[in-house]
Amino acid sequence: MSLDSSGAQTNVKGGQCDNALKHVVGAEVELCAVPNEASSWCYLFIHHAKVRTVVRILKKQFNVFVHKSIVYKRGESRIKRQEKATISGLVFVQGNSADVQKCLSDTFIGIYLVKNCSTKKVATIPDAVMQPFIQIASLSPTRIRFLLHDIEHYSEGNPLVRITSGVLTGLEGYRIRISRDKCIVTSLGGMTIAIGGIHTESFENLDEYARLRREQLKEHRASTDVTFTPLQQQIDACFFTPANQLDVMAIAESLVQWVARMKKSMADHSYDEAIEIALFLLEEVGARFRAISRAAGTNNPKGILAICAEVDSALRVIDRSLHASSDQKDIVATERESLLFRYPFLPLEF
Repeated sequence: MSLDSSGAQTNVKGGQCDNALKHVVGAEVELCAVPNEASSWCYLFIHHAKVRTVVRILKKQFNVFVHKSIVYKRGESRIKRQEKATISGLVFVQGNSADVQKCLSDTFIGIYLVKNCSTKKVATIPDAVMQPFIQIASLSPTRIRFLLHDIEHYSEGNPLVRITSGVLTGLEGYRIRISRDKCIVTSLGGMTIAIGGIHTESFENLDEYARLRREQLKEHRASTDVTFTPLQQQIDACFFTPANQLDVMAIAESLVQWVARMKKSMADHSYDEAIEIALFLLEEVGARFRAISRAAGTNNPKGILAICAEVDSALRVIDRSLHASSDQKDIVATERESLLFRYPFLPLEF
């Protein structure tokens, strides 16, 4: 069964082109006989000439989604209507990635699912994330734009929000304005997309989002004997165990203020406070992100690791400083070695 919507113009590819092309975006979902709605999605890029054949084979076992465009081009005597994929060769498939890859390998040569750059594993998209995208593509396709940059490119100066009403309820991303259209920019299996027309939705900002995520998780430390200093308690409030990429980015943004405070303490030669902030940040990141570093999921903690590298650089500056005491330097050296032994994924330099 095919679901197709293509009834309105869009500026997904930048509006009208020099040859007077007009784009109308639609979506096509091919459903297999026995859909598995609980499974995640993966995707592949193939030559546009192979799309029809590959989709025909895949849809015998899996749900297949292709975002399509209708192009109206003025010819010599009439207007021609052409249908093509919005992104040439992009095909989404719902199902176990190993099963999908086996189906491709058994039938075709040299066709592989896209892998996550950080984990080197097949990039997957939870069905809970994919369904709002499919629904918007089917009901209001002109709201979707595929962007060229990584989602981190849009983080600076733009609020991180979570939509709390409408079709996109639960979707998280950065709220920005593109061509006078209010959009939410989010990540879809490593790709960056913008969904426009979000004027009527309700949002919650980063601080509120992080607070709710902590309440949802209702986390408790394994040891009831753990005690924090007042400063450590404030830093600990920024953390929760991340469940998706935007959780990672929310935590990273909340740590920026502590990196700034650490640097100020260093400038004031308040090395005890700077060391406490730096070592506790690294300890918390190590404990919270250890599972992500080992998992084969799509979470990418590189924003967090960049902060860790900056913090470790500050610790190395303290270790070389003439103003730091020998006791402070011993603490830095001992704790950095301990952190590297327990959390080898942390970007600590020796």
